[in-house]
Amino acid sequence: MEYAIVDIETTGSYAAGNKITEIAVFIHNGKHILERYHTLINPQLPIPLHIEALTGITNEMVTEAPSFDEVAAEIFRLLQKRVFVAHNVNFDYSFLAEEFKRCGYVWRVPKLCTVRLARKIIPNQASYSLGKLCQNLGIPIRDRHRATGDAEATVKLFEFLLQKDKEHIIENTLKKTKEHRLPTHINEEDFLKLPDTTGVYLFRNKSGKIIYVGKAVNIQKRVLSHFTGINGSPRRQAFINEIHHIDFLETGTELMSLLTECKLIKQHWPEHNRALKKYEPKFSLIHYTDQRNYIRLVVSPYDKHAKAIQHFERPYEANQLLLQLMNEFEIDHKLCFFYSVSNEFKPRYKAEDYPDVQSHNNKVERALEKVREQASSFIIIDQGRHLNEKSYILFKNNTLYAFGYFDIETQVSNYEDLVKAEEKCISNYYMNALVLQYIERFPSKVIHLNKESSDNPIYKQM
Repeated sequence: MEYAIVDIETTGSYAAGNKITEIAVFIHNGKHILERYHTLINPQLPIPLHIEALTGITNEMVTEAPSFDEVAAEIFRLLQKRVFVAHNVNFDYSFLAEEFKRCGYVWRVPKLCTVRLARKIIPNQASYSLGKLCQNLGIPIRDRHRATGDAEATVKLFEFLLQKDKEHIIENTLKKTKEHRLPTHINEEDFLKLPDTTGVYLFRNKSGKIIYVGKAVNIQKRVLSHFTGINGSPRRQAFINEIHHIDFLETGTELMSLLTECKLIKQHWPEHNRALKKYEPKFSLIHYTDQRNYIRLVVSPYDKHAKAIQHFERPYEANQLLLQLMNEFEIDHKLCFFYSVSNEFKPRYKAEDYPDVQSHNNKVERALEKVREQASSFIIIDQGRHLNEKSYILFKNNTLYAFGYFDIETQVSNYEDLVKAEEKCISNYYMNALVLQYIERFPSKVIHLNKESSDNPIYKQM
């Protein structure tokens, strides 16, 4: 087995908006180096000053250097059919995958991360950064933050890990990442493009119609799981046979992937997304006007045709809200009904036992107005799909209103400024519940908004 041990320098921290400025590749057979490669690369965009200060690579140095297109064939030759090894491997891998894709190369190889391997093979180190780890292990580094210097140090670190790996951790890691064979009718290039990041994936049939939408913490791994296993039922095989193309959308966080999955299902109603279509709340507090014009408040099992004030997962919560409204607004208990599993006796009342219709209805209207006024409005600010981006989730009046992404440099003085037309959504109970459950777990990510106005200076709070 041969390894391509790699280090790159770049113009920034994420592959989608930055380029490679330098690359070093060492081909290794597990015992010694077989081949070395190094070049500066002209990124064809300015190198930021803070990157110049970190790496020492200036715009002048790369002026006469080749572009990636000019060296792509040689780099592809070196990396193809070898195990890709790097410190924080996903960083280097993502940049090269982006460059190869732009140049028309389909590139997918197994990879090993010396950070993860070091954590398993030599645990309890004070730091696993390349500089600190090599210093603690007595591995010399020259030309720190230059591709050749860091790659040489990674070679020595990898050799050290190979020697210390008595439990065959490296071998087992490679076995786990070995690619399974896809069904022959599925476009292999679609699969090779799948990232190992959080997002949603879409299965399309031969004509391009979406037949299934799924969410995943690791898109590539989750998609692959659909084609592995021992379930050979006719239904599963029919589903797999329908899949011809695979698309994906990275989302940054798991919550964004869940919401995106729901939104896409509501837009396309894929035939194989049966479970989510049926998801509804279990209980509701409803109101209706009876034959004598009294407005009644009732806690009941969910009915999509009923006029609901609020939905609930548990009857206790609905009963508590009804009790609170009855006490605060002195609403007559004879015109309210709690949910109960028992068929308890309900007394019959005479007409004169009931309150004045108008007086009662006024109390109920005030109670309903209070519920509307207490509707929650907030925005969740979280990580985006890359370091220069944030995600947002806007909740208005107890309902998910919009979700999407914005650049961290964006100046925001009004939360509506974040919302693009395509990011608005028609939510359902399930999507609302996902957001409300999330803010219970992560209250620090929530910015509560003024209920009377959308003018909220949220930028300073981000």
